[in-house]
Amino acid sequence: MEQEMSLPVNHDDFIHDITYNFYGTRLATCGSDKCIKIWDWNKQTGLWILNESISAHDSSVVRLSWAHPEFGQVLASCSLDRTVKIWMEHESGAKSSGSRWACVSTLVESSAVVHSIAFAPEYTNLTIAAASSDGKVRFYSPIEAVRLRNWTMSGQIDFIPGGASDSDGPLCLSWCKSRFSAPHMLVVGGSKGNAVKIFQLGSMQCTELLELDHYDSFVLDVSWAPAMGRSFHLIATACSDGHIRIYKFWVDPAMSKLYLSDSLFIREGDDADSGSPDLTNAGDDAGLASAGGDFSVDYDDDEGSDDDSDEDSDEDSDDDDTDSEEDEEDDEEEDEEVNGSDEGEGDGSAASDALGDDVGHSGSDSADAANTAGPGRNRRPNKKAGPKSDNKPADKPNFPRAELVGDLFVEPNMPIRRLRWNSTGTLLVSSGDDGVARMWKMTVNGTWREIAAITAEKSTAEA
Repeated sequence: MEQEMSLPVNHDDFIHDITYNFYGTRLATCGSDKCIKIWDWNKQTGLWILNESISAHDSSVVRLSWAHPEFGQVLASCSLDRTVKIWMEHESGAKSSGSRWACVSTLVESSAVVHSIAFAPEYTNLTIAAASSDGKVRFYSPIEAVRLRNWTMSGQIDFIPGGASDSDGPLCLSWCKSRFSAPHMLVVGGSKGNAVKIFQLGSMQCTELLELDHYDSFVLDVSWAPAMGRSFHLIATACSDGHIRIYKFWVDPAMSKLYLSDSLFIREGDDADSGSPDLTNAGDDAGLASAGGDFSVDYDDDEGSDDDSDEDSDEDSDDDDTDSEEDEEDDEEEDEEVNGSDEGEGDGSAASDALGDDVGHSGSDSADAANTAGPGRNRRPNKKAGPKSDNKPADKPNFPRAELVGDLFVEPNMPIRRLRWNSTGTLLVSSGDDGVARMWKMTVNGTWREIAAITAEKSTAEA
């Protein structure tokens, strides 16, 4: 069912950004009138109620970002006045009084316009990234996690070597929200050079993991989709040529294994890549004897087994003592005994010894574990090991790597300014200079197509 509702935001100029909080119960808007307006959802009336109108900056406010609610009601804004401001709500103040929201810190390190800001995922603690037209991405963290008054720059990415200026266009960024792959990753796009790159923020420096792509037009926005258990990531880019490109991105499995070592989903001793337990050293406890990659399993009986069962055992149990004596001899004598047994007796003990000869006596310890199983033990023989293959293993794909899976074009050829994924990373929303918000979704055959278009005058959507 299609439902539309008009929100009279009452901005006196263009609106540049609209963003919801974590729960979707609070909305913040900003525009060229230098103001930020915060709205609360009234569940009883179904209406948005103005919480506060803030005269925030000395120039147009271009981007907003909410922090995770575990840090309180914290909002960040950036402006053409080259500053980033941190706002915090004081619930003791009355709504629409002008004192409910206060600026607790102003970040002024940028020498050019700050076009994009984003709080990092909550598992990285309270950190904000700010991308400016001087070609740098700066990271800030508060000294005190409660008052949030003093923020220090904890890192920096020199995205454009040699720097840039306001005339070179904006930078944009988006954080990876998954905590189960290599953490502290973000994607950055820049108009100068028209490149999109993926970085990882370390304790001492930022490392470039991959250049996602390079275009012939300005990069205006990037958005990293929530992973939601997928083995790959989805990243969308928006350009001034009207194209929206969607990429699959794979992280190095070794990095994922490293950061998943303390995960609740990986048991101690398991392989984080395959999820299977490591049986390398389990032979002593589980009765596994490995030889050339094969293994045999022994099922132990109690020490007090009946004598009748010993007397009724077949020739296999009678020859176990002979097997233990043969193990004391060297490899050459053991080969002669095996060959003699194959020609004369052909019993289960000789077959077991012949198997040891076929695999080339890969380990005396394995042979001892298999041949010294005393009376009353039921033993499964190893499979015969085939000849060694001279074929080289197939080359593994390089990591990290990316693949273009969607190239969406909007008619007419208008720049795309904003991209946003839904909470599951299955629906992409775009908006551009044509004043239309479009929704894109992947079909069952893997192609992406437009499913709805929303404008201020009318909207069209699939039934």
